[in-house]
This record gives sequence, structure tokens and C-alpha cells, in this order.
Amino acid sequence: MGLTLSKQENISSSVLSNEVEASYNQVLSAFREDFPILTQHHNEKSKRDLSHTKQRDKEEIMKVTYPYNRSRSSNEFRSNEKENISRNSSVIRRPWLCQLCQTLNQIDFQLCSQCGSSRINVYIPIMNHIDRTNIQNHHQNDSLIPHSDWVKYGYENWNDENLVEQENIYRRSVLITHKRKADEHMVLKHFEKLRNTLTLSHSRFKDEIFPASLESLYINGNSLSSSTLAFLPTQQTNLSHNNYIQWLRPDQINPPESSENNKYQWTVFRNPKPNDVLQGALGDCWFITALSVLAEQPENLMRVLVTKEYNHQGIYYVRLCKDGEWTQVIVDDRLPCTSNKRLAYSQARRKQLWVPLIEKALAKLNGSYEAIIAGRCCEGLSTVTGSPCETLILGRTNNPDDKNVDYNLLWMKLLYARSQRFFMCAMCSNNRINKQEFENNGLLNIHAYSLQDIKQSNDGKYRLVKLRNPWGGTYRWIGDWSDDSPLWIQNPDLRRELLKEKRSKRDGVFWMPFESFVKYFECVDICKIRPDWYEVRDSANFYPEQGTIQAYYLIIQTVTELDITLHRKISKNLRIQRSDVSLCVAIVNVEQKSCGNYRISSIPIISQHGQHKFVSTDGCLQPGIYLVLPFLFNPVNKHVDNTEFNIAVHSCHSIDLERIKVPFRIEREFLIKLCIIYGEQVIKENKNENELNDGVKIYELKKYWDGLILLVENRNLNKSVHFHFRCTLSQNAFMSRKDSHHQLFDVIPSMHRQIIVTISRKNSLHSFTIGHDFQYNLSSQNFIKNSRFNKQKHWPNIDESTCSQDIHLPQCIYNVKQQ
Repeated sequence: MGLTLSKQENISSSVLSNEVEASYNQVLSAFREDFPILTQHHNEKSKRDLSHTKQRDKEEIMKVTYPYNRSRSSNEFRSNEKENISRNSSVIRRPWLCQLCQTLNQIDFQLCSQCGSSRINVYIPIMNHIDRTNIQNHHQNDSLIPHSDWVKYGYENWNDENLVEQENIYRRSVLITHKRKADEHMVLKHFEKLRNTLTLSHSRFKDEIFPASLESLYINGNSLSSSTLAFLPTQQTNLSHNNYIQWLRPDQINPPESSENNKYQWTVFRNPKPNDVLQGALGDCWFITALSVLAEQPENLMRVLVTKEYNHQGIYYVRLCKDGEWTQVIVDDRLPCTSNKRLAYSQARRKQLWVPLIEKALAKLNGSYEAIIAGRCCEGLSTVTGSPCETLILGRTNNPDDKNVDYNLLWMKLLYARSQRFFMCAMCSNNRINKQEFENNGLLNIHAYSLQDIKQSNDGKYRLVKLRNPWGGTYRWIGDWSDDSPLWIQNPDLRRELLKEKRSKRDGVFWMPFESFVKYFECVDICKIRPDWYEVRDSANFYPEQGTIQAYYLIIQTVTELDITLHRKISKNLRIQRSDVSLCVAIVNVEQKSCGNYRISSIPIISQHGQHKFVSTDGCLQPGIYLVLPFLFNPVNKHVDNTEFNIAVHSCHSIDLERIKVPFRIEREFLIKLCIIYGEQVIKENKNENELNDGVKIYELKKYWDGLILLVENRNLNKSVHFHFRCTLSQNAFMSRKDSHHQLFDVIPSMHRQIIVTISRKNSLHSFTIGHDFQYNLSSQNFIKNSRFNKQKHWPNIDESTCSQDIHLPQCIYNVKQQ
């Protein structure tokens, strides 16, 4: 696959953005042999001079049409001559996993030891430095770090703790289209090599890594685990009957409808449509629904399968973005079938293989078919598109007080998402409504639907949403605006506009009023697919070394809109296990104080804190250098199976990431700053005038935090604050500090702040309750006034050593900007 998009699109080279050209050159240089990304037409002429081929590709990329010409300010990065680097300086110094055969290779191997494919990461620019001096920071805060100081700032001045030295590892974003073309080029070279080998040996491909056996079906290799059976709907219990599963090639499989047997030949794609997607006995509606939504734009769907043509050898490559990392998955065409030779899981309507092949690739990535049971729609959309996703909470379930839900704002957001052709899925769920009511209205509780369209009548009287059940017509809405509703007859204009397509009741598609939609549906997941944007990704560990956390410099050259997503890496066969840890990602500004100290000055972008596999947020940033902080919060200090993560930044302009390590105390400083900016100050009732001026401030943070953080600030110049916290009632909640009596005692010194406690939701699927009270007094004593604590400063005890990583450690506020 090459870079040519359309013969009708023709733009002169003079209007091609320098960013686009730089992205193109970066993709080409990612191949060590500098091999161009060729189309099939180019492959036929590959014997031509390499320089001519490269020039031709360069001219063809100039044919790409973009919605508008992105201008570049004079302070942007200049030519590649300023970025002279050896390729060796950008190698990631750790074992790497082959994207094609999943072999773990040694650090210095540039070719896979198993399949010989090249190791490519087009996010690594060929450079050993970034010219930060050309970047202008337009922030008005005079205390921000001068640009000439950024180079020495990089590893020297986080207070008196130096950043741990490490390799210079940079990531420069590339156009999403260019990244995909590079991946396809690599895959197709390997595909041709493997297919020729199989053709000569007169054999068909058998994937030994994901064999046609029970170990590919089940986590334990025998049958469904007890934890899976506990939440598996009765409609899907056939999955547990392993005696009925057999693995068959397409030419051995009976199609879903017998009439299709002679009408069609097996193929990968046949003008794919959303109705081609049918879920089988596997509880993966979250992913099947994502495929159904993707099929609304077939050009995006067909990019998921790199191998787009049916082949007798049974080799197929699928491009998926698991846990935020692009991966090319090779699968064979042996598919799980029932005793009557029909597909057991997702179906192959009109004898198309794209649905079961993509489903199999996902199962292989996660270790088994069982491991892809249950999930969120946004996870499915993110997996097949790699694009950032946003979740809109519709109310009720997570907002018991309906007054807090702005339905007009929700409607406007849905209208905007539809106008941008973003993909949308909706989760049918409301824990205040019993299961029978859902079924009486033709809905499935705790089930994912694709949201295909939204419409408002010309007079503004009606707001309608169009949904599709991936199970087909088994369950369909039967209330207002359903197929047989008299409201269609009463509104002929809407009928002509919205029911003009010939439809079958078996397709699972229906319209329903927006008022009913927000009643029965919990949330809408929006996938922001924008092929003309840039992306950059990196893999790292939350805790790269003892006492440090991973962070990044984000270098912005011009005013840029961006989305940032943080993914936890999930080990195989562990995807469906619930985790107690939670994620948060923030972009912050830092300021310089006296003596070379640096502190967080503002938080322009921050995600919600949540117990999910990934969190995301968006915003618009001025030119400058920012600090990106990925956080993994572990409220009970349990062993975490994996502390690795992937981070992805999508942006309307090219940006750069530089990986760095920062002291662990930055997490504590971040939480304190978050409480001060977004927390609510608690005013003690019946305070007299002296108490109002005692220099004590108490903040409770609930915004951006799925729970509560309590911060106490003591600005009294002479006395300590003796603080007593009691958790009187809690349900479904974790406390970061607690004793058997749920009481906390702390002595906060003069001119110090302290996070007393953080409380987080234990199970994200259920509501939680936190009941607490506190009291404090000022004293010149610096230990707890209680004999049973033996003159301690904190109970439970806090590690106050200089290398302490405890977020509850009191923080001096002398060098912090006054609030």
C-alpha cells in the first residue's frame, strides 16, 4: 500500500504543509534500509533507481487533500539539517516484541530472530536533540522557566533532587495516515514472503502461537472459569460446552443462512455494512458493536484488515491497537464452529470473513476467546481505530440528582459528534430500573448498542436517536418511535426522511426518543476518528526506578488542539479481571522559585481519575514546553500484576515527546495542587473571628476524583495544627490510611500542607458512600496529645524520611506561590 489517495486530488507542492512533508520523511527514514513505502503499482517497478522511486512517492503525497492548509509560525522547527543524528541514538534500549509473530527479541536485534521482520517505530525521529531555543512560550506567567534554561532544566533542577540520567529518548508525531502506510508496508512484505513459502510447499498456514485447540478458547485451557460464568448471560452458556467446538476452514463452514451457500463465494469483504455484524455465543458485544459502528464507514473498516483479499493459504494480518499500542496480528482462517459446521461466535454474513477474522485476532492478542468477554464500547472503538475516545455520562446511574445533568448540553455534544462523523456506541444500563422493565420495552440491560444517527425535527419538538442491537432483531425497542409507533404516521416528514431505507426487523435497528434514551442508557462512547491529525505513542513503566515516576516533556510549536490517552498494559488472559488501581493523566506547567527549585504552577489539562483500562482528556495549548504526568494510583498498596503503560497523544499539529524521570514527590505535589485549584474549601460552622483568621484552610476535592481527597493547610506562623479525622460511614470505598477504628490523627507543622487521606471508589460499577467528620485545634506541641500514641506526629504512622514516597507527608509551603 502506498501513499497515493486519489487521482482527483491535486495540490501543488507549494501548499503542502512542512509538517506533512516532515512526517512523510520521518516515516521513510524509519526503515533502516531507507526503503520507500510503495504502492502495488510501485512494486511492479521496484527495480527502478531508488532515488527516482523516493522522489515519485514524495510527489504523490502532495496530492493529499486536507480540510484546510495548516499554517506554521516562524518559530517552528526547521529543516532536518538541524537534526543530524545517528540512527543508533534513537534505539529503545530494552527487549522488544515483534509485531508480526509476537517473539520477544533482544535489545540489540534490529530484525526479528523468529520471522526476520524489521523493527520499526516511526515515532522515533532521527535526531539526538530537540532545538528548544526556537520555541516561544506565550504564557503570561513571568515565573515560567526561561526557554534558554530548558536544556539544563531537563536533568538538573527538580529542587535538590536531580532527575535520574537516562538515554535521550524522543518521539515526534507523524500523520496517522503515514503511520498506517508504514505498518502496512512492513506487513505486506512479510505476507508475500510467507505466502510464497507455503505455495511452494503446497501447505496452508497453521498458527502455532494461537492453535486450533481448547487453550485458545479458554483461559484455563479446559472450560470457562468460574469468574466468567458468574456474569455470563444465560443466552451465551453454549460457550462452555467445549465438546461442540470444532475448528474449520472457510471452505468447510456452513454460512449463517443456507441460501448464501450457492449465492456467494467466500471473501474477506463484500461491500461491508453494519448489518453484516452479528454476535454469536461469545459475550463480546462491546467489540462486536464497535465493528458494527466502524462498518458505517467501510473505508475505515477495511484499514483494520491489512490482508484484504481471500487467499487459499489462510494467512491474514489484522491491525489492532491493543492497550494503546499498534500491533499487526497474524491469524490463520481456522475458526471455532459448532457441531453443524456453523460459526460458534461472530457470524460471517454473506460469506464475508472480516468479522470472525478480526474477532480471532483480538482473542489472540488477549490470550483466548474467553478473555474478550465483557468490556466497554470505548475499549472496542479504541482497539479498532487507535483514536481517542470520550465517554458522556447520561445521568441517573452516576448522577442520582437529575438536576445536575444538563440534557441540552448532552444533546449538543451528540449533534457535534455526529457532524464530525465520529463513531458512537451506547451502553444500555440503569441500576434503578429492574431487568423486567428493560425486556418489556424490547431492550437488553447491560448491553452495548451502536448509536448510528441523531435527529431533531425542524420545529424542535422531537429529538430522536437511532440505535442498533448487535444481536440483530431479537430485542428491539417497542416504545415511542419504534417501527410500529403511530408517531410516524402523525409526522410524515420525519417518516419520509428517517424511514426511507428499506429495513428488516431482523437488523436490530430502531429509533427512540432522546428522553427514553437517557432513561435507559447509562453513557455514550464517542470515538474521535480524524485521519488528518497526527499521533505519537510511547511505552514505559509508571515506576522506571526506585523513587521516580515516568514523565514527559511535551513540546508544542504552535497553538495546538490535542487529545491525550493513558492506557494500562494488560497481561494476556487478565483483561476481564477487575483492578483496584486507577489512572489519571495530566499536563502541567512548572515555575521556577529561588535556589533552583521548581514547582507545579498550573494544570491546564487533566483527565478524570478512574478505575478503567484507560483514561483520556483533551484541550488546546499555547506554544511552549509542558510536563506530562501519567499516574497509577494504588489505594490499598496491593501487588499490581503490571505497571507498564502506553501513552498516546493525538494533535492537529506535529508535536514532540521527550521521556524523562521525575522524583516521586511530584505525585504528592500534584495532588496538593489539584486540591487547591479544584477543591472546595470547607468552612467550619460557628467559627468566631479569631478562628476565621487562624491560618488554617481545609480543602475537599471531589472534582476529577472518583471519591474524596482531604487537604489541610497550616499558614499559622507559630503553631501546629492538631487534626483529628473520623470516617463514620463508608460503603464501596477505599481509604489510603486507616486503622481499626477508622480514625486519623496528624500534627501539621507551621507553614506546611498535608493530604490527610484519599478515599476512592472500590467497585466502579456501584455507587459509594463516604461519611466523615473532623476537628482540629492549634497548639505549640509537635506531637499528638494522647498518651496511647507515645508522642507520635501521625497515626497511623507516616514515613517522614527524606526519601519518603508517602503522599501524606507534610509539604513545606515556603517556596510555593501564595494561593
